[in-house]
Amino acid sequence: MIITRVTPTPLAVPLRTEFHWSSGAQLGANLVLWTVETDEGVTGYGESSCDDPGAVVSHGRILAERFVGRNPGAVEAVLTDLWRVGRWRHTPRWTNLILSGIEVACWDALGKALGVPASTFLGGRVRDEVDFMAFPQGGTPEEVARHAGELSAEGYRVVYVKVGRPDDEATVAAVREAIGPGPLLRVDPNEAWDVSTAVEQTRRLEQFAIDWVEQPVAAGNVAGLAYVRRSVRTKVAADQAVYTREDLASVIEHDAADVVVAGHHETGGLWRLRQLADAADTHGLPLNRHAQMESEISTHAALQAMAAIPNLTLGNQLMSQLLAESLVSTPLEFAGGRVAVPSGPGLGFELDEDAVARAHERHRRDGPYR
Repeated sequence: MIITRVTPTPLAVPLRTEFHWSSGAQLGANLVLWTVETDEGVTGYGESSCDDPGAVVSHGRILAERFVGRNPGAVEAVLTDLWRVGRWRHTPRWTNLILSGIEVACWDALGKALGVPASTFLGGRVRDEVDFMAFPQGGTPEEVARHAGELSAEGYRVVYVKVGRPDDEATVAAVREAIGPGPLLRVDPNEAWDVSTAVEQTRRLEQFAIDWVEQPVAAGNVAGLAYVRRSVRTKVAADQAVYTREDLASVIEHDAADVVVAGHHETGGLWRLRQLADAADTHGLPLNRHAQMESEISTHAALQAMAAIPNLTLGNQLMSQLLAESLVSTPLEFAGGRVAVPSGPGLGFELDEDAVARAHERHRRDGPYR
């Protein structure tokens, strides 16, 4: 079986409600659906999350040339060839975000062809269920806390709150009061603070029994991240600081994190995510799955990798629930944040072609969300 064609489709999908974080507010998700076709009539799907689908399509068409004519299971060989030839190494993070959608589609196609779930190729399952975070939304502390209380009542064991905004202390205080002392409470400034502010703000929030603070300083400042970790009682999670195994090596060398937060979009696909998780496990670091503004296509893909990762944490990240429309006709069923890993072939979902067509027309008509 060989890949005969790789096709990108730019999409725009609205959110259920405005999304607030330290970099601003967002009304929709910009995505690129990748379709991998084979000579045996099997089709696989993956997606790239992005700000500009047009740029992803243009860059991705060139990357896709490396996959055509190869077996969809030859992922390591394709990635090795790709990073040796061309200038992709000059923009590794940007390239990984695009590659991830194509790579995921390859595993989907291979699993469908062989009639097995994609987790089979990632080491096999060590769990059949994954635990996700509650991700309360709102523009004010009161709105976030109200939603957090509702999600906590559903049985979520981890609550995750965006900080790095003027009302951080009020928001975290209100959320802790709404959820009570039981659930773990994690905060994420998304690189919003300098080192001294990160120390000061984390110490201030520790009164609300936060579980960890995620990527409080700029991704490239690993030494600063290590300083924050030494200066606070709360655990520190490295997120944007860890896209590659080389990034992870730097974080480990600096003793900069208690936990690694990483997802297949950043690492360049499920295979590299699995390898990064194994490297983290070697050094005693647990891995928490990172989410992008994505659809359930990416959630299904991530589940296949998470099922095979022994050092996975509770409260893995999830953002597909923020979208107002689903792109799959086989939605995931959550119970208190826990969901069974699909056991069907490939990624275990059926594409909703009508929903994809609407999202593509929306992008063609209105362009990407800003």
